[in-house]
Amino acid sequence: MARILIISSLLLGLAACTGTHRSPGAEPAPVPLHPFPAESTDVPAGFREVLCPDLRGEGTGLTVRLVVPLATTGGQQGGRACSFSHGYVGGVGVEIEPPTTLAAFRRKSLDPFEDTGGDDDVSDIHYRSGVPGLGGQPAEELRWRVYNDGLPFREVAIQSAGVRLSLSVPDEKPRRLDALDVVRRSLEVREATTSLCPSWGPAEGPQLTFTPPKDVGWVEREGDHCRIYVEGAPTVLEHGAVDPTPPPLERLAARVRRDPEATRVRLVRNAGRIDGRRADRLTWTVVRTEETESYEPPGTWRIVVLQSRAARVEWGGTPQWWRTHRSTYDDLVASVRSISPAPPSPP
Repeated sequence: MARILIISSLLLGLAACTGTHRSPGAEPAPVPLHPFPAESTDVPAGFREVLCPDLRGEGTGLTVRLVVPLATTGGQQGGRACSFSHGYVGGVGVEIEPPTTLAAFRRKSLDPFEDTGGDDDVSDIHYRSGVPGLGGQPAEELRWRVYNDGLPFREVAIQSAGVRLSLSVPDEKPRRLDALDVVRRSLEVREATTSLCPSWGPAEGPQLTFTPPKDVGWVEREGDHCRIYVEGAPTVLEHGAVDPTPPPLERLAARVRRDPEATRVRLVRNAGRIDGRRADRLTWTVVRTEETESYEPPGTWRIVVLQSRAARVEWGGTPQWWRTHRSTYDDLVASVRSISPAPPSPP
C-alpha cells in the first residue's frame, strides 16, 4: 500500500491551478513550527477531536490537535503529513512545516494545469494573503476546482505558523468548505508526538492515545483499529497495531492455532501491563518455506500481542528485528493511554 496520504491534493501534489487574484506585497516565507494554543478548544456538534503527530525522525517533536467533521471515515499519518478522509475526495489534510509557500506551490505545481481541458484541468482559482491564520499569525489562502479524472472537487488551503491546512469536498457540495473555519479555529500545536485511535467516526466509544515510532512507516485505519505499516516491509507480517476495543485474546489464539504456518503459539496470563492494567501476552512464530500465491516471501517472523481489558498492542518482525529493535515495541506499549472521549460542546 502506498504511503502517500490519499486526501488532499496539496499533500498528494495533484495538478491544480493558478490564482486569478493575487494580493500585492512581498510573498510570505515558510516558517518553523512551534507550540501555540487554539482560538477555541470546543468540540462543536458534528465534529470530533483528532491528533496529527510529526513522525519524522529529525522532526519537531510536536503534535497538531484539531477537530474534523464526524463524517470522517479513515485516514493516514506519516512523516510530516496527516489526512482525515471522507470518501475519495472529501476530507481534511494537515502538513507540518511544508517546504514551500502556497504561492510557490501554485506556481510550480498548479499553474501548468490551468484550463488545459485534460483530466487534471483546474479552474475557479483564488489566491490571497493576509487572511486569518493560525497561532495569531496571518495566512495565505488558496482555492480552486479540479476536474480530477471526472470526479471534480473543490479545495481550499491555508498556510500559517508552520502548518498547511486543507479541506476538499465534492464539487456539488461547495458549502462544506465552510467547515474550514471551524477546523482552523480549533488547531493548536502541542509538545510531544501523540496519535489518537480511533480518529474517525463519532467519538463515543473507547479511545486511546499512543506514540507511533518515528521513521518506521505510517499509521492507517484498518477495521476498528490503527495499523502501523512498516516502510519497505516485504510482508504484511512486519507491522504494528493498537486497538482500543479488542475482542477476547482467546479468540485470536484459537484462530492462530488453526493457521498451518503458525508454530510455538503461547498464551501467558499477567505477562505485562498496558497503562497500569494487567495484560496477557500471546506470541507465535510464522515459518514460511516458499513464496505464497500473493507473493509473500519465505522467512520467519515472530508476532507478539499484549492485551489488557482496554487495549491491544501488536507487533510482528523477524527474529533479527526483535534482537535489535525490541525497544521500539516496548516504547509503543509504554506510550498507550486509555481515555474517555470528551462530549461535544453545547451548540
